[in-house]
Amino acid sequence: MPSCPHRKIRPLGEGAVGDVHLCVDVFRRRLVVVKWLRAEVHEGSEAAVRFQREAQLMSGANFDGVIKVEHFGSDEYGRTWMAMEFVDGVSPAGAITEGDTWGVHRLMVGVGRSLDELHGLGVVHRDLKPDNVLLRNQPNGWEPVIIDLGIAKWLAHEAATATGSVFGTPHYMSPEQFRDTKHVGPATDRYALAVIAFELLSGRLPYDGRSLPELLHQHMEAEIPPLSIAVRGRNRATVMDNAVLAESRHASPHLDAFMRRAMAKLPASRFGSGREMGAAFRTAAEADGLWYEPTSVEPLFEQLARPIVEMTHGGNTKRFDMREGPVVIGRHEACQFVVTSPRMSRLHACIYAHRGRIWIADLQSQNGTQYQGRALTSGVPVPIRVDGEGAPIRLYDQDIEIRAVES
Repeated sequence: MPSCPHRKIRPLGEGAVGDVHLCVDVFRRRLVVVKWLRAEVHEGSEAAVRFQREAQLMSGANFDGVIKVEHFGSDEYGRTWMAMEFVDGVSPAGAITEGDTWGVHRLMVGVGRSLDELHGLGVVHRDLKPDNVLLRNQPNGWEPVIIDLGIAKWLAHEAATATGSVFGTPHYMSPEQFRDTKHVGPATDRYALAVIAFELLSGRLPYDGRSLPELLHQHMEAEIPPLSIAVRGRNRATVMDNAVLAESRHASPHLDAFMRRAMAKLPASRFGSGREMGAAFRTAAEADGLWYEPTSVEPLFEQLARPIVEMTHGGNTKRFDMREGPVVIGRHEACQFVVTSPRMSRLHACIYAHRGRIWIADLQSQNGTQYQGRALTSGVPVPIRVDGEGAPIRLYDQDIEIRAVES
């Protein structure tokens, strides 16, 4: 079997049956995210069936606000992998502060729109949670992207799970999902979206039982607690100043009523669409006097001030625009910066842009990479200096100077 064509840069997450890495696509000069199943997950297992179903149905699909699955395969070790587009952004909690009704509304509208599209095509996510949403950096702030459909159910197809099985993340699961995973519908995803909104607004989960049975009882029987939203003297904006601000708790009867409907025990009692849910949330926030719309919205992080890097080796200098993609250094002819040495790895190190900075990473090379005299640990990239001064890179016995320059 052919190996995965992407080289690992750093881990992004780890689950019960697999892991996810930020990788570089050397041949197409871009970053990708690759999910692998562990080798011990055998081909006919339930996890492998779900994984392959997701890959087959999502490959080539283009859903608005949902990460794109580009291709998949199995490597020489028998591990199934799936490559997805890279989203440069942050988690919801990294941009939405407690009490930020405008930010929560923006998230709800974006994710709700994506869910409406998925539901219209017969897809139910079934594991919506903050870890499965990323905020993509944009000139006007950010947009939410659903980044994982790992246990999504295609309603028109036979599910790959048995009746009675429980799949999902308990803190965000709907009452009907605890009863029977196989027979859940779109209302389950909107319930999870409401739980995410509750957590972001109040800084706590609506239900936080210490065991699965306790959580099950709370989701199925307990009343939805009031939000108790913190108001920190924010001057009607989502950006806090650096001073220590007085904090108070604000009653929110209209938002509480919104949550009671959004998290109703019966699916039929909830909102009928993500669009309806988003509109109702804003109306409730305004009625409670808790609608804080910023006068201007900045991107999550600024664009690179110096997106051009120069690399010099053996008297030869090459310039690279980092907006065009990562630069791989190695002795393979596909590398953007080829350095010939018998002791170097074919794909040795990578320079790439991420979250407004330029990074260098060792690509699990045979003899290691040094930057400014310090050995790099595989899977732990470090930022390069961007003050215009040169810095040394050593790849086994080869020396390169790298310098960020004005574009």
